[in-house]
Amino acid sequence: MAKFKKAAGFSLAIAFAIFSICVGIAYSRSYAYAAKDSMKESKSVEIFLNYSKCKVIYGTEQYLSDIKAFNASGTAIDPAEVEWMSDDESVATVKYGTVFIKGTGETVITAGYNGSVALLYLEVVKPEVSIDKSELKNRLVGDKCTDWYTSTEDVKVTVKSGNKKVVRVNDNGSLKVLALGQSVIKVKPKGGNTVKYTMNVRKRHIYVNNDKTFTPRKYIRHIKNHEQAVWTVSEPDYIEILPDGTMKPLKTGKISISTNLNGQTYKIILRITNYDLMKELALSSLKDTLRYPASLSINNITHNGRSVTIDYSSMNKYGGYDRCKFILKINMAGEYTSKTISIYD
Repeated sequence: MAKFKKAAGFSLAIAFAIFSICVGIAYSRSYAYAAKDSMKESKSVEIFLNYSKCKVIYGTEQYLSDIKAFNASGTAIDPAEVEWMSDDESVATVKYGTVFIKGTGETVITAGYNGSVALLYLEVVKPEVSIDKSELKNRLVGDKCTDWYTSTEDVKVTVKSGNKKVVRVNDNGSLKVLALGQSVIKVKPKGGNTVKYTMNVRKRHIYVNNDKTFTPRKYIRHIKNHEQAVWTVSEPDYIEILPDGTMKPLKTGKISISTNLNGQTYKIILRITNYDLMKELALSSLKDTLRYPASLSINNITHNGRSVTIDYSSMNKYGGYDRCKFILKINMAGEYTSKTISIYD
């Protein structure tokens, strides 16, 4: 009986040893397979592009050739070895990494390589400009128009005036109104469509002295059929129209003259001033500003209808003399303003 138990124990030991060996082999194989899969995964190639998003102004670029693909280590991949695709070929097509712009809209450029994929979100937009008509409507001769249009994109915008004698385009895109008349203003963003607006300059303000004649003809000489102009005066007792077409002011005040040409009405608003009255007012106002009015010495006085300018010298608080200009202005409402500037400014 004891002999049997000993033999049975020996058999169990051998069986357990064989089982352990089998389990060890199986575990070793499993580990080897896992290691192999891990090595395979570590050797897999990822792909990424130098852009993930890109915005293109339609018309400024025909194609994009700087799209590049890289693997996980940052090494550039030959574009010919990459599979390229565009979701919307009406917006853009792609071949060997070069993206060809076809139209506006959005598309996704896909780059595939060794089972990895990278995406580029591409937006192609067309710039648009809009004109603030309120900034150009009812403008007067002499006005400067700034910030009168906006663009949806930061691109070069070309501005043109159809009649440069009426409206001039400055280098910064602002407009300067030069004369009565009409001009078609055209605005075109690069890659976009042209927008137009017709400026009708039908009114202007001028200042005249009551001892000088003037002719309104020069203010309408750029208008078709200007030689046929017949002027109407709002207050006939303020202006006398002479046979040669010139006008002679009769008294000071604010009036208007108007004429109809080519179905349009053009108006000139006049502020008629008096030199003697403005000079006396300017001298009185100037003395009120001086520390020592008795030291006032007048060098020169000029008048241009709208303002009187006094070139003068006077004693300062240090006992010396300053030379300055005192300018008195009147506006269309008949209100006066004044300022003093150094002769050296």
